[in-house]
Amino acid sequence: TSSTSIFLRLSPVTQPVMTTHPPPKSQNEPKQSRRGQKPRNRTAPRPKQTNGEATGATLNLGSGASPVGLSEPKKEVVPIPILILGAQGCGKSSLINAAFGKPVREISNGFDLGTKDFHPDTMSDGRHKFTLVDSPGFDNASMNDTEVMTKLVHFLCCGKTPAKVAGVIYVHTQDTRLGSGVLMRNLHLIKSLLGDSFMDRLTILLVPRPGEQTNHQELIRPLLDPKSPFYPLYESGALFDVSALETKTIRNILLSYAGKAPALLSVQNELCRNGRMPSGNNINTYLMKRAWDRESGSLATGPKTTATGLPRTPASSSNQHDSNEIDKLQLQLAESKKQAEGLSTQLQQHLDQCAALRPQPLIDEDLEKSHVVQSLIDLNCRIEYLGRSLSEHLVKTYGENITTTQDVFQLPELKGLFGHEEGKASLVLSSRGVGMPLKDFLGFAVRSILCEQVYKRILAPFHPGLEVSDARNKHVLAIYGRIREKESQVTLGRWRTASFTAISGLVGERELSYLKAKVGLDIIYDNLIPMLQHVFGPNKNARPTDAHTKELSELTAQAWDWCAMAKGKIDLPGDFQPTAYRYGAAFDPVLMSEFGPLPGSQPPNRILSTVALGLNVFRGGSSGEGSDRVVLRNASVITEGVFKEL
Repeated sequence: TSSTSIFLRLSPVTQPVMTTHPPPKSQNEPKQSRRGQKPRNRTAPRPKQTNGEATGATLNLGSGASPVGLSEPKKEVVPIPILILGAQGCGKSSLINAAFGKPVREISNGFDLGTKDFHPDTMSDGRHKFTLVDSPGFDNASMNDTEVMTKLVHFLCCGKTPAKVAGVIYVHTQDTRLGSGVLMRNLHLIKSLLGDSFMDRLTILLVPRPGEQTNHQELIRPLLDPKSPFYPLYESGALFDVSALETKTIRNILLSYAGKAPALLSVQNELCRNGRMPSGNNINTYLMKRAWDRESGSLATGPKTTATGLPRTPASSSNQHDSNEIDKLQLQLAESKKQAEGLSTQLQQHLDQCAALRPQPLIDEDLEKSHVVQSLIDLNCRIEYLGRSLSEHLVKTYGENITTTQDVFQLPELKGLFGHEEGKASLVLSSRGVGMPLKDFLGFAVRSILCEQVYKRILAPFHPGLEVSDARNKHVLAIYGRIREKESQVTLGRWRTASFTAISGLVGERELSYLKAKVGLDIIYDNLIPMLQHVFGPNKNARPTDAHTKELSELTAQAWDWCAMAKGKIDLPGDFQPTAYRYGAAFDPVLMSEFGPLPGSQPPNRILSTVALGLNVFRGGSSGEGSDRVVLRNASVITEGVFKEL
């Protein structure tokens, strides 16, 4: 894999390097490992996607540097490799961009992985040379976590020599739920791969919500709770820190690794003995053993028969062992060793068979998941096309005397329709009262109405044949929620598909066909036409064309079919839940992506509307661990920044 290198000049830094100052222990509260000074609590601007190329920059890594250009002999700077891990969308690539002070890594768009393999980027100031290794995120839609772990072990163990690292930073966002069984399994494997002796080089970096002002000790307290999946790491000596992904604080964290020589990890000591390179089967077997260690206790703790476990032979009065007794014991020992070797061989064969068989169901699940996601993308494309096409028709046919939303027929009513509050932005007006050009407004407004109504009428209910407000829908959703929190994905999926089919039978095929055909017309007469009357006035009788009406009916039928597929036919990949958010909702970068963000702009506080549906998937949480949520695709939302682009 190619890497990016960049040379940076050194200048003094005003903030000292953070050091670990754990607070005193008490019986009720565990100690807390954190690096001292609290970083400023705001997020850095989101970098644009790049191809990984980098140009010049300046890095303030510390004081006491020699001026550039002196004729002193330069010593070779030993690279300090640091591995960056975390779930998809947590900010691994953004952390690297913050360290460089410019975009050098591509950022995930919320669906496709921005980083598909382990990729090193090197930065140097003459005194320090940091190699930051970006990684594919866990909980992503493109590959399962076993594949990510396999890539990790391959990166560490399958080069010309094992890839030593000086430290590991695990990025964790504040909004990620700690009850996730997937998170617990991944952290257990990471701990096994690193080894206990490496734990003091592991930093758990908690990234707070944008604008979060809560005390950092309060933010980190849930991670240190004995029930938290992070607690075993904390008990083993891992460091915990809180920081927004800002250049200054990220560079301070990197500097804490400056004095640490790269070291081998536990997985390398086990798989790379005597200079050997592990095979794919070796890696799969290793990962399965580590996973089984968590589920059923370490395989190494099973019964073993050794010489020390045999009964001692009592000495005779002359302190001489009876030769017959010694021969008997030696035969017992040889037989025990033979049995142990046989069991070990059988276990290895069993693990190899499991490793060979396991990918097939994963492939089937991934194909189903990809089909569901791609079908939702197609639905979003249809919403966007209809919004643009209908907007052009309306402006050309009815909007000759209207330039911006300031000129509409009933401005107060239109503002109320889109939740406008004085002093705050909406789709109708900016926070300073600036109107939006009519064509842009209609395009966004139509897409916003379609997203909201398709979600409310078709996707949000357990079954599209039931209304959201229907008591039967609420009852089924309540039962389903309890099952999702407690049962395995197999049980959850079977219950959902069976219940969906049963409701379809109760409603009846004729009634379902009628409801499916009726949704598009209901959206036109209940939502689109009232909005058009506020814009153009009732006398103009603004209407979609017959072609637009047909297109909308096909769009809602497509959404209905998507719902029937995701909820009534697919059970193993998980519980797919589309997402849409109303006007004025708080902007959440984990669940939303900003439509056309301006370079260098601050993250928005609130949204104006949703213009493309998002998608989450939940998996049943067996053993009471709760269900696991993975964000497959962020909802695309409009913010006030759109006024600056128009």
